[in-house]
Amino acid sequence: MINVVPIPEKITYNGGIVARKSNVIRLIEKNSALGDEGYILRAEPESITLIAETQKGIFYAEQTLKQLMEGTVIQCMEIIDRPRFEYRGFMLDSARHMQSLDEIKKLIDAAALLKFNTMHWHLCDDQGFRIESKKFPLLNEKGSWRDGDNFGPIKSDKRYGGYYTQDEIREIVKYCKDRFIEIVPEIDLPGHTTALISSYPELSCTKNQIPVEKRQGIFEDVLCIGDENTLPFVYELLDEIIPLFPYERFHIGGDEVKYNRWENCPKCSAKKQELGFENFAQLQWHFTKQVIEHLEKHGKKATVWNESLAGGKLTDEATVQMWLDPKKHSVRHANRGGKVITSDFYHYYCDYPYHMTPLRKTYRFNPVLKGIAPVMKKHVIGVEAPIWTEYICDFDKLCYMFFPRIAAVAEVGWSKEENLNSTEFEKRFRKITPLLKSIGINPAKPEEWNPTPIQRLTGTVKFFSSRISVDIIKSSLNNGKK
Repeated sequence: MINVVPIPEKITYNGGIVARKSNVIRLIEKNSALGDEGYILRAEPESITLIAETQKGIFYAEQTLKQLMEGTVIQCMEIIDRPRFEYRGFMLDSARHMQSLDEIKKLIDAAALLKFNTMHWHLCDDQGFRIESKKFPLLNEKGSWRDGDNFGPIKSDKRYGGYYTQDEIREIVKYCKDRFIEIVPEIDLPGHTTALISSYPELSCTKNQIPVEKRQGIFEDVLCIGDENTLPFVYELLDEIIPLFPYERFHIGGDEVKYNRWENCPKCSAKKQELGFENFAQLQWHFTKQVIEHLEKHGKKATVWNESLAGGKLTDEATVQMWLDPKKHSVRHANRGGKVITSDFYHYYCDYPYHMTPLRKTYRFNPVLKGIAPVMKKHVIGVEAPIWTEYICDFDKLCYMFFPRIAAVAEVGWSKEENLNSTEFEKRFRKITPLLKSIGINPAKPEEWNPTPIQRLTGTVKFFSSRISVDIIKSSLNNGKK
């Protein structure tokens, strides 16, 4: 068994052992079968040759070699490898609790080792705005700070906050670029905008001053999209942020929008009537469509959470990120030819305990959603492992929750489906754990990865006892159970 994660597509053993001090030869060669990210690694007695069409392919070959070098011996072999999906991402929530630049870099190094090519960076929410804004300074003076923490068991009266300067963001962007990882920033709109409204109350329906939230949850105050001044503000804010991120994708959220304020807002009700809409989901759709069009003028393609489809069809150029979609909007989007990223809540969310989401449950989930026509399965462009930080306020806890589940998502995203094997994956992950620890990543211990059914039930109930209903606990345990 080769101790590499993700498992390569094809391995041919040729007999013999490679000298530990062999020369490493890197060759860029035309080979259309490899594509942009594929590579060939040939390990021979006196040399190791890495072949790819691009520097990105060479980089991925180097990550495989780095893992091989952790073993006691390297066998003579040829590896031919390329990814299953074009999009392989992890999401870091820095809005609820921030991470230092050094901590983010450690995550990026670990992600690169696992051949992720995308970092989705969640930078604003109800609990804080984390990007330096020179056009709208109140976003940092007010919106980047809250009066403590009240996230379930995490409680503090100490003022919490901060933001990443534009130079710090550029530093992280460059660090990712050097490791062939694209950053997708997220500015959540029109909900999860308490920090925005706290800074500029005129953006809300009530125009009332509200504090930045210090609790988890879904809140009533959202952007007033019936007000003629809201979209210009959003456009100007995006225009400032867009140049910081040189990549094509830009996430604009769209999840968990409550319509209470709109229903009682004369301006939002008038806008709905003016446009001839039957409900406020259509009004949200209209707002999202306008923001997408603005991004397109800047050469950007929008990513949205699946709720953004509730009011109508979006352009096929918009990528939909599926997290919790009981009405199958994402499936219909894919069947129309739209792109979908799978981040299934019950399998890929890494901020919930292993009692709720064991490692094998994550690994064995098929990200090609049920209901997508065979000819349309290609429109599932990839996978993403999110980690939200309401209940995670330090880096060691974040690493414990993320690893090894993020590595399972990495393998599902890279490796051919027929090569997937959860038992072998767990053995291989154990072998590369020392390499992760050398980066500064401390995964959960193997005995914690896959709790027994009784442990799952009691652990999940304990975690959610003060936060959510028993019905949802049962649903989380049974959904997608294998």
